[in-house]
Amino acid sequence: MKKFGFNSKNEFLPSFDKFQSSVNQRLMFLKLFNEQVPCSLKFSKEEISLCNKSSLFETFISKVYFNLQCNFSYSSNIKIDIEKTVLINKFLKKVRLRTESIPTKYSIFTKNINNLKKSTDLITILLENDFSFFLDGNSCFKRFVSNKILNSSHNREVNVSDDSIDIISHEQMFQTKIFTFWEFINSKKLDIDKHIKKAIKCIKESDFKQVYLVYPKNDDFCKHVSVRCNDINSSEYNIKLVPYSMRSTLR
Repeated sequence: MKKFGFNSKNEFLPSFDKFQSSVNQRLMFLKLFNEQVPCSLKFSKEEISLCNKSSLFETFISKVYFNLQCNFSYSSNIKIDIEKTVLINKFLKKVRLRTESIPTKYSIFTKNINNLKKSTDLITILLENDFSFFLDGNSCFKRFVSNKILNSSHNREVNVSDDSIDIISHEQMFQTKIFTFWEFINSKKLDIDKHIKKAIKCIKESDFKQVYLVYPKNDDFCKHVSVRCNDINSSEYNIKLVPYSMRSTLR
């Protein structure tokens, strides 16, 4: 599952490790979503807690309504510019087609310009793909791992590039190259030849002799695995397959 997410009817979320229940899967999705977007679009703890009883679609819709201070008892409301009015009307009309719980008439009471922008920005994201929204697994996992490393690194230099995460300790004289992969591997039935070749190429063509291939931790892959290759002569090299836990997204 390279991409995961939801539409108005279904959720397409990976099941592994502690993410067997729909609630935990939603929590992971929302935490990873927060890492991809600007602060104005992040879900608060209170908003995230809604996923205990609501689908991701319903949770996103609730966030929009909350920021708009939407009231379905029709009355006088504040004035919003034409462009935003058209966008909000289009959004609510489309939502009504997917659920019968939304009344035809409504009023917008928010006077907070920032909240209004938060809503319209989120509405734009949802409407772009007709309420279908997916995250890229490889991108999310790499960002998750790199953020964890950056937050825990002391006296180490961490460089995050498009392809890898590099950890350099000048004090302890070591360099580690990390490649992340959003794949759920089985340590007893490995099928990652391309990844191993990538590690070997890195060792042969760079100063990095320690290369970690990092994957999400799951029931079939929960311990480090060392890899030895006959075509590398150096005794200094070290290739490891590393299971990386994502349980912190549940906190």
